[in-house]
Amino acid sequence: MARARLTTALARMPSDGSPHAAELMVQLAVGDFYRMDYDAMRDWGDRALATARRLPEPRLAAAATAVLAVATAFTGAIPAARSYSAESAALLDALADEELGPHLDALANLATAELYLHRYHDAGAHARRGLAIARATGQGEMAPVLVPVLSHVLHATGRVAESAALLDGAVDAARLSGNVQALGWNLLSRAFTAVTAGDMSTALAAAQESVDLTKDLDDTLVSTYASVALATALCESGEAGGAIEVLLGAAGGEDLPRVAGGWRASYLELLTRCRIAVGQSAGADRAAARAAATAGELGLPLAAAMAHRAAAAVALDRGEPEIAADRALAAAAGAEEVGACVEAARARTLAGRALGVAGERERAVSELERAARQLDACGAVRYRQEAERELRKLGRHVHRRTRPGTVDGAGVETLTQREIEVARLVVDRRTNPEIAAELFLSVKTIETHLRSIFRKLDVSSRHDVARAVERADRDVAR
Repeated sequence: MARARLTTALARMPSDGSPHAAELMVQLAVGDFYRMDYDAMRDWGDRALATARRLPEPRLAAAATAVLAVATAFTGAIPAARSYSAESAALLDALADEELGPHLDALANLATAELYLHRYHDAGAHARRGLAIARATGQGEMAPVLVPVLSHVLHATGRVAESAALLDGAVDAARLSGNVQALGWNLLSRAFTAVTAGDMSTALAAAQESVDLTKDLDDTLVSTYASVALATALCESGEAGGAIEVLLGAAGGEDLPRVAGGWRASYLELLTRCRIAVGQSAGADRAAARAAATAGELGLPLAAAMAHRAAAAVALDRGEPEIAADRALAAAAGAEEVGACVEAARARTLAGRALGVAGERERAVSELERAARQLDACGAVRYRQEAERELRKLGRHVHRRTRPGTVDGAGVETLTQREIEVARLVVDRRTNPEIAAELFLSVKTIETHLRSIFRKLDVSSRHDVARAVERADRDVAR
């Protein structure tokens, strides 16, 4: 409906050489992005840029090149994407905030392209600038694009807790606004972060809610990645068979054609691990080969790293630990090259496991300890525990002081910082609406936190929550 109105408005213009025409073309391109029609997006972007270059308005050229950066990246034309991204960044960085205010979609598109190209520093800087301008000018509608980009940057570069906090606020804001698309996008992003943090109940619940919310939207992009998030959570929860079914259904089959190329290697690596988990070695071989082919076509370091990791998993499953270790270490180096520290440390965990199987205990311990330190610093609890389990298998004792939110603690120690805030307000006999007002959250979010608190503390009443918190306080005071 909206697309039809835009095309009708454009057709009624006496000439497509006006600033308004260029702006309409950019909006049509963005619409095709959400429909996952990246070729059509590129066509509109080309038209918009040709129009913008005839006009003395650099912001229009910046918006058009940002659209083309996304379109070329998602169609696999990486050199062109890098060129358009650099051109758009130069134009946008030269504009003052007040000039950008009415055109935040350009910053959002640029940050999206930079994220896809694994230029995390640039993506984060442009997303932060866009959010700051949006807040200052009352353009909350731009947050649904900018927040997922920034949260992904934070997550990938090892600031998992910061990513979770950003998304918790965004989820609450989307619930209050009634923006279903924004809620679905933020929930699926929250699911990815929760997996890394080791909070599988939140990961599964957030991903499933995103799937349910977006399945009937005219927005194949968000609904597709909601299912990808669910598949990821299922795999990490030990439900590899269910993960395969969800992933292939959402992504269009074994080649994952609905997943853009730069990310496709990552989810082919996920598919590889799932196939191994259910004993489908031949299927794992095929998935790893597809990951390698995808990475070869793109030339993106992180895509190559994920292909190496898939190959390492296959080699280890095949009984070739030396090859597995080499490929896993190559994966770690590739991920580190772009600053993807969580993925790099996960690759080192796999390398350590392979080295242990190969009988190279000292090298195995070294890689696993390095991985555990890095993952702990990132707040990647689940993956840190994987590294520590491998260390224990090698006879290496692992000890750490527990802290709020660590799943290897007990009782109140297992609560996240936000859950502790909620629990302490329960001690003060606040009602759910009062807690929500105090913490600037929705009542539904408070209810979700309380369910998690009840489960972690193994209690069934608010009175029991208060007693557990008070008892923990007394223990600390001794």
